[in-house]
Amino acid sequence: MQVRSLDDLKQYLDDVLWQDDPAANSSWRGYAMRAMRIGYAVIRDIAEGHLSLRAMSLVYYTVIAMVPLLALTFAVLKGLGVHNAMEPMLLGILQPFLGDYGQQITSNVVSFVDNVRVDVLSFVSLGVLLYTVLTMMQRIELAFNDIWAVSQARSLASRVSEYLFAVIVAPLLILLSVGIASYVNTNLFMRLLEGLAFGALILQALGAVMPLVFMSLAFALAFSFIPNTRVQFSSALTGGIVTTLAWKTMGWVFQNFITEYSANAIIYAAFFAVILLMLFIYLGWLMLLIGSSVAFYHQHPSKARTGRKPLHLSLQAQEELNLTVAYLIIKRFQQNEPPWTLDELLSYTQLGAPVLESSLATLAAIDFIRCTDQNPPRYLPSHSVDSTRIADLRLQLRTWSRDQLNTRSVVAEQIQIRRFLESVEHEGNRHCGGQTFTELMQEQHQRPRLSQHSQTSPTETESEEKP
Repeated sequence: MQVRSLDDLKQYLDDVLWQDDPAANSSWRGYAMRAMRIGYAVIRDIAEGHLSLRAMSLVYYTVIAMVPLLALTFAVLKGLGVHNAMEPMLLGILQPFLGDYGQQITSNVVSFVDNVRVDVLSFVSLGVLLYTVLTMMQRIELAFNDIWAVSQARSLASRVSEYLFAVIVAPLLILLSVGIASYVNTNLFMRLLEGLAFGALILQALGAVMPLVFMSLAFALAFSFIPNTRVQFSSALTGGIVTTLAWKTMGWVFQNFITEYSANAIIYAAFFAVILLMLFIYLGWLMLLIGSSVAFYHQHPSKARTGRKPLHLSLQAQEELNLTVAYLIIKRFQQNEPPWTLDELLSYTQLGAPVLESSLATLAAIDFIRCTDQNPPRYLPSHSVDSTRIADLRLQLRTWSRDQLNTRSVVAEQIQIRRFLESVEHEGNRHCGGQTFTELMQEQHQRPRLSQHSQTSPTETESEEKP
């Protein structure tokens, strides 16, 4: 195929990547094709600019909240008696990227943190400090929620408790890592390995592999914790490994091109350290967002082709999905089983989060369901559903509108169309309008249950969400 434009190239890649099912091929080819699809989807996200814009916004919040966050961390570490470990930790993060500028930035940041006396802050000052830190963490969550197509953020109570838990636990993890590093570097451990036949090789392998393993696990835990949705650990670990490799590559680029041979050091002079720090923060967040995007497409491979764009479903597909969600909620309620959560519905129906969230929001807007105060929220019928007719709920869904505009004009053509639709509705109700959800459940028990894999999802036919 001759490629003449970007559209031709995109069409060519679509034909190559989605021309067959990789599961039908050999194992290695299936994994390779899946990796290529994820890579294509991530590159498309980068080209569209959403990840870059999110990373830029996080740079601003990081710079604003860096000193308050480190001040809280310093206060916790000081209470544990290991506050002196913060400066080597910062230096170990910045120096591989910024070189000699890392020492300068670290000393300045530590001096700023030393000047923050958390123990003598007033109630208002402490509140401002906590608000700054929590706001930054909220923005981080929103950025990751956007990648995972989650529109529902954490509640205020969950946000405060979980964010403060992360701020308090992070110093404990630092203390644990310092303890592990000090134990590994003890002479006893060194002599034990050196006494083995391949002790030197084992030490060399551990020195090269263990930092990568711990860094990948740290990124995987972050990808699992930050988004307000259930993230499979295998997907989070895949994103963590990719982020670790990208992080190491970014460090090599900084060392060999940006800090050593950059002409900007002459232009910006003393301000070059600040410029380097902001560039480092931007690229760091970009690597994290790319890793989270990899985890998202690994967990939802069907999204690799369509992306996160809103689905344009037909009216029939929307109606079918809304009634299906209502049916599932009623069925759970009448069988005295625990109500559905959003994650459970996503796992059972294999539909996208935007589709289910839209259906749940519509059913809640017509007061057919309500969500509990549990964390995560669960969905229950708002009233008795024993005699709820499907036709009545369908009519409510068809006539509900978020924006109540006056569309009942007196144009003769519209009146004709309205009468036609009313006659169609009347004929449908005359044949099966009295059927309830309870009768539908009885029919399901009377006939053999169809295999879930043999059913065609509306989103597959309407938007090719699952190629």
